[in-house]
Amino acid sequence: MGIIIFNGVSSMDLHTLVQHPPEYAFPEKDCEATHVPGRNGDIIVDTGSWKNVDRTYNLAIDARKISYTEVASKLVQWLHSSNGYARLEDSYEPDFYRMAIYKDQGTISNIYNKAGTIDVTFNCKPQRYFKSGEEPDTINHGMEYRNPTDFASRPKIIVHGSGSGNIYIGNYHVGVNSIIDGMIIDSEIQDVYYGTTNCNQNVSIDEFPKIVSGNNYISFSGGITSLEIIPRWWTL
Repeated sequence: MGIIIFNGVSSMDLHTLVQHPPEYAFPEKDCEATHVPGRNGDIIVDTGSWKNVDRTYNLAIDARKISYTEVASKLVQWLHSSNGYARLEDSYEPDFYRMAIYKDQGTISNIYNKAGTIDVTFNCKPQRYFKSGEEPDTINHGMEYRNPTDFASRPKIIVHGSGSGNIYIGNYHVGVNSIIDGMIIDSEIQDVYYGTTNCNQNVSIDEFPKIVSGNNYISFSGGITSLEIIPRWWTL
């Protein structure tokens, strides 16, 4: 048996375990197909993205030490505890996490008021994020930074220094006209901030940087002394 952790709470804390390893579900590529009469084959437009994917767990609840109704109620509250995507982990893929939401209804079987089972399906973003990609890497000027995956990531970049400067990550450029030491350039949510302070006016960005697969040459100038990058590596 295994466990899942959703929205920061473990199924074990709810007297609930996963009975069987979940199937490996992979996402559908987001493509648009158009058929032109008289032409063989469809015209395919690849958007370069993937659709959400479902991940299903067969859960068993243990109500021997707490009432069946209380365990079931807490389980339902937990499943619906997120207003949007929340972090999903399980013991079967300990090196990864997903961003998921539970939005279904269901029925929990009742086995003599002592146990029960239910299949729950989380709707997940297509990415399986590496937990190792949550660790910040210190970047010095003129450094080669390697993305070990096959997919470009959208990093969180922490800028250190004062004054103004420029950041170059591969073919991406960020102009910083007013550095706040520790300000964050977040490519995932396409926002620049320091704490709760909006800093979008402090930078000039045509396109938020990505860390492409393989080596990325990173340099910076002006008052920038160093960068920290939380890369957010992912795969399917």
